[in-house]
Amino acid sequence: MSKPLISIIIATYNRCSLIGETLDSIFIQTYENWECIIVDDWSTDDSGNLINTYVKKDSRFQYHKRPIEKDKGGNASRNYGFEISNGDFIIWFDDDDVMLKDFLKTLIDGFSSDISFVITSHYMVDENLENRTKINLTEETYLFKDYLFWKLKLITGSILFKKEYLVNKRLFNEKLTRGQETEFFSRLFFKIPKNNYKILNIPLFLYRQHNKSKSRKNINYIKHYKTSQSYTAIEILKKSIVLNDKDLVALYFKFLIDTFFRSLENNHKTNAKYISKNLFTILKSRNLYFSIEFMLLSNLFLIFSRGIYKIEKRWKLQKISI
Repeated sequence: MSKPLISIIIATYNRCSLIGETLDSIFIQTYENWECIIVDDWSTDDSGNLINTYVKKDSRFQYHKRPIEKDKGGNASRNYGFEISNGDFIIWFDDDDVMLKDFLKTLIDGFSSDISFVITSHYMVDENLENRTKINLTEETYLFKDYLFWKLKLITGSILFKKEYLVNKRLFNEKLTRGQETEFFSRLFFKIPKNNYKILNIPLFLYRQHNKSKSRKNINYIKHYKTSQSYTAIEILKKSIVLNDKDLVALYFKFLIDTFFRSLENNHKTNAKYISKNLFTILKSRNLYFSIEFMLLSNLFLIFSRGIYKIEKRWKLQKISI
């Protein structure tokens, strides 16, 4: 009986100096029935030539350019990789991380008929793939909550999915430039029964931390990042209210209040308006008096383009009835 095909999808951009180690780690996998779909977001370095050496060496590697009519960025590249994939199972993997040799085998062995995806742990490593720190995955409450409180540290390569589970679902939001995984995973994790997924607390890949990694950059206030984060936070707040989870509601409400005032300080009025409008819609059916105060004062702050610290502090202490 033939083993199921795993599609490994890698979005890449200008990672010629790193992606070779990623592809080497795929080439030596003990589970051999895979295809690796590399989608290049139009790199300007020598990535294409390097990747083509792997394509020539092994036909399981494929090299594609993101179609020019699709949005720029890694999200569109990941989604396009899914469109052209042939596998029964799907994993998105980053172009600077490295699989341990039993990565695919251990993940595929974790499936049964009722399991939609299997989650694995990883090692955090430095730029040279040294100084390993194991990330432990222990579910304390439920998947949606533990992930959003970052008690379960899951990244792109942490999850192998059954393809049939992903079909007809919205994949990566191509308009977001920050927190794409959070938005995507939170949608998938929302209300999922415990018997539909499995967590393996076994580190099976190396998550590289380096100076070019987005997660390591010192981010102060970047408008398109904050726009993406605000959208995701609003959607998670709505889901948290449905779940009647006071901890998550408080966390994301405070985050949005903070982002509202930071948007004012940085003259990012469109984002402040977006937060004000959506929070008012959420609040008006739960706390009428506070929602009116919020609407009036937030609109006043928008006119004067600055916040008031005492109001900000009081709002962050406000409780939303759920």
